[in-house]
Amino acid sequence: MLQSGIATLDERLGGLVEGRTYVLSGSPGTGKSVAAMEFAAAGLEAGQRSVILTHDDPTDILAQAEFLGVDFSKALNDERLILLRYQLDFARRFMRASTPDLAFEELTRLMGPSRPDRIVIDSVAPFLEASSASGGGIQALMRFLDELKATAFVTYPGDLTAVYDRRLEPLLQRAAAILHFNVDRDRNSSIEIRKVRHEVKSTAPIAFRIQAGSGIVPVASGRRRAHDMNEDTKRRILVMNLSRTFPDELLAVLGKRFDVAVRTDVTRAFAELSGANPGLILIDVRRDTLEDALALVRQLRQIQSRAPVVLVTSFQLRSTDRARALRAGADDFVAADTHPEVVLHQIETSLRRGHTALEEEHEEHEVPIVAQRGDDGHVEPFDEPSFINAVRTHIEKDRVPFFTLVTLRPKAGSPRRLADIAVKSMRVDGGDLSGMAEEEVMVYLHSIRRKDVTPFVERVREEWRKAGHGELDVDVASYPSDENRIRSLVDTATAEA
Repeated sequence: MLQSGIATLDERLGGLVEGRTYVLSGSPGTGKSVAAMEFAAAGLEAGQRSVILTHDDPTDILAQAEFLGVDFSKALNDERLILLRYQLDFARRFMRASTPDLAFEELTRLMGPSRPDRIVIDSVAPFLEASSASGGGIQALMRFLDELKATAFVTYPGDLTAVYDRRLEPLLQRAAAILHFNVDRDRNSSIEIRKVRHEVKSTAPIAFRIQAGSGIVPVASGRRRAHDMNEDTKRRILVMNLSRTFPDELLAVLGKRFDVAVRTDVTRAFAELSGANPGLILIDVRRDTLEDALALVRQLRQIQSRAPVVLVTSFQLRSTDRARALRAGADDFVAADTHPEVVLHQIETSLRRGHTALEEEHEEHEVPIVAQRGDDGHVEPFDEPSFINAVRTHIEKDRVPFFTLVTLRPKAGSPRRLADIAVKSMRVDGGDLSGMAEEEVMVYLHSIRRKDVTPFVERVREEWRKAGHGELDVDVASYPSDENRIRSLVDTATAEA
């Protein structure tokens, strides 16, 4: 058995089976890439050869590894570590290739003459995007890994229980284990062992945090479970269709298995709770109703509702937003377009678990280190000195300061108008910040890495074009990857002030 690089995970699994593939799922920012780096580093420490295929710029990987206490430099010089990056048009080229095996022939050539002992695919998304409905790309990936005979970590950017995609079946069926990375409600993360093919010591979730200089370290969970519900209670589900976007198909499927009550306003929903406590509560959430949904969850916990609460979302929740939802008292998340059978499985799992609360569950949710919301809810961008000071505060006081700075410069149009659009595209309550200089808008995206910035930038560009303006110049710097550059910006602004 091999060491994964995460001691607590090795204790649970008894180590990794050599030559097998392990799938790491989870939203951006939950720790998958950190775990993958530690997996590769553990191989190097054991005298093995490792390969990492990633979306990230190799310089970002090196900076992040150094920040976490992992030194890849010597291994790169000795060619015991090979860093490879997907080309920007990889999916298009892969899709148009006469056979998907051509891409893996090129990958084999780039890895060099010596077979690696460990390989990281971070993430599998490009192969999935380029696959046809039959999943030819994933099948070719599995053939490649089988022939390589290396122990593999393959990451997937999402929750595999929240989506059914037949193209993934070859990977999931042959995986030695599926490890899901989630955000804990006390801002720690956890690893859920959702599938494992060999007998293990324990499948209990592993609570951890990411610590500068140490990487992934375990923490005590400090949790207790609610009392079990009787069978009649478990049959009752309350759907809070407050945004009126809850999928009709899903309601129909739920109605065949459970006694479902649908409420479209809070007053009637709370009346339902007082009359007959349901076994589980589903709340539909849009991007613009997230804060209302979190307030509702807190109210449910304030009235001592012990039912599990599952948020049904039509968009990808950022890891920090998931953490806030968990701290408020939510228990799980479901994507609105998930196959109904998968949703049924998640609901049954939540019912078996019951609501999981902290020993001392607080009503207040954690407030970001720097907040940017006025008393009336209006968000006013910081001036440049205040914005720089806010960034400095995060560097100095965040436990693990992972963030990205985005600078937006309009080629035409008002920077003030651009700032308003940027604010609407941010997650203000998730800790994002905005600022204005003379001719540009600055945005701090909390807990977001460079590779995850694209959706934000595209939202801003789309709204800017709708407003009748032209193109934007966009500059991106991530911490800790661009630490020297960001610190230089902070220090220069301080000197000028």
